[in-house]
Parts: sequence; structure tokens; C-alpha cells
Amino acid sequence: MEFSAGEGKWRVNLAIVRISLGNGVVAILTGGEEPHIGAVAIALPSKLAHHPEKVIISTSVFTVPGHMDDRVATPAAIKIAEELKQPAIVIAGLHIHQATKEDINKLVENSNNVVSKAVKELKKS
Repeated sequence: MEFSAGEGKWRVNLAIVRISLGNGVVAILTGGEEPHIGAVAIALPSKLAHHPEKVIISTSVFTVPGHMDDRVATPAAIKIAEELKQPAIVIAGLHIHQATKEDINKLVENSNNVVSKAVKELKKS
């Protein structure tokens, strides 16, 4: 499945592959002027032994040195894992040359929007 949010250099694309229903999601979040691999985040939902009704999410992230893509990869992985209650891996790479704070904020906002859109669709299937 593929989704997008934003336009021009602020466009963010999200490609999703479900491993199998309930067993995991792999997402690739790219955008800006130069898509790349800048960070990989994994989020794993689990139930607490003493509170089985409560689900916690543990995360790990690897960021390519000099990149800040963990700022979108980690929250995206957490949202997908929380909402779908299954493991989620997000590979992210968004880049705008000479990015301003406004450019970065727009990319982050569009990343959040595209992940929300995707989760909504995935919950239907």
C-alpha cells in the first residue's frame, strides 16, 4: 500500500508492507528533495505480566551518523505498533537541501499526516 501527504519539496511518501495479518508491518517513509535511508526504528508492543490489559511499546532506533530521520521514524513506528497492536519497522529518509526550520516542520507534519492516513486504512483491512 502506498500513501502520500504534502506537495512539492514537502511531499512525504509512505510504502507499507504487511508481513501477514497481525505479525508485523514494514514501512518506508521518504520524501523531500533527496529520499534516502537515514534511520530505522522498530516498535514492539507487549503486554505487562501484572497488567495484561495494558500494552507497552518498546523501541529501538538506528540513525545514520549526521542524519536526523529518527525524528520521524520513531514516532511513526510507535504509532503503527500502538494502533495495529503488532511489531512495526519504519525506514525513514527525508531531505531538503539547505532546509529551514519551517521546511523541517512541514516534513515532520506531513510524515505524521501520512502515517495517520495509513493507519486508518490498515485498521479497516
